Amino acid sequence: FEPGDASLWDGGETDTGSLLDFPHYTTLAAIPGSGLPFRGAYCMRVVCGDANPHTVDEGSIDIADDATAFVRFYLYIDNGFAATANDTFNIFEFQQAGGTIEASLSLKITATTDVVAISLGDGIVSSETFFEISKGVWHAIEMKMRADLLDLGTLDLWVDGANLISITGLDNAAAVGLGVLGTQDTAATTTGTLLFDQFVFDDLQIYPFKRRYVENVLVTKNQHVFVGNGRIENVTLLSGDMTADNVLQIYDTDDADTDDASNIVAELRNTAANETVDPAGMPVRDSRGAYITLTGTSTGRGPRALVQIGAAQGWGSDGAIRNYAAKRTS
Repeated sequence: FEPGDASLWDGGETDTGSLLDFPHYTTLAAIPGSGLPFRGAYCMRVVCGDANPHTVDEGSIDIADDATAFVRFYLYIDNGFAATANDTFNIFEFQQAGGTIEASLSLKITATTDVVAISLGDGIVSSETFFEISKGVWHAIEMKMRADLLDLGTLDLWVDGANLISITGLDNAAAVGLGVLGTQDTAATTTGTLLFDQFVFDDLQIYPFKRRYVENVLVTKNQHVFVGNGRIENVTLLSGDMTADNVLQIYDTDDADTDDASNIVAELRNTAANETVDPAGMPVRDSRGAYITLTGTSTGRGPRALVQIGAAQGWGSDGAIRNYAAKRTS
């Protein structure tokens, strides 16, 4: 969500009632007790309060018959998340290309306690055992699906690396051709905020990050590696294995603004396929933040980048980011 919108999702967003947005870290930092993006400058937010869908859709989330794939994202449930009636609703769905739900990831909130629990299932909403999930912290949510039309389908759920649910013997009606992230069919009496970040879809298991803040960041898509005044000690472009058109640029910005070329503080280009490119002139400083962009043909495992962070004001803890956000000027 680092562009600050739904532009990386080819199906865009569905948001009747305008309860879904992509807030900047400064917006979230100004709300007492709010979560901040797990990493970077933006995340996706749903402020619950109606029964409409508030989702983003991706048509390249495909799982063919007898194939397996994984999704992983980070979920933050606000401490104020509450309900006056019991409610179960989906936050992610594997769908057929035509929209029929093949598998779902659900949250359930109990009105008497406001306890939130998570589960998954083969169908519209989960009918499996629900497991309590805490509020006020980020959780790594990972879901595995094997699609199969002959009763050999499987589903698995991991929360923070722990395998909570494994379902076997599922019969899918068709292959998966769409992924839908966000809230659907919530009760209007369910209120509070959900944050989503760091969404990945892959044919291999993805796993949680070992640490939230690391000195060496592997970049696979455009992203802010830190916000505020900071220093990048080194950056390495890892090119794709087919073409020589990969470009890495570092912009001095914390709002994904690439319009002003004078904000570029470093640029790397490969001259051959499968090339590793290191720059001269390091380290470089950024006064507003460090936004890494990667362009060029995506082949093999590239383009990617390894970024070594030296130091930064808005990095290392939520407190550091809040302190910088409070001082930041337009």
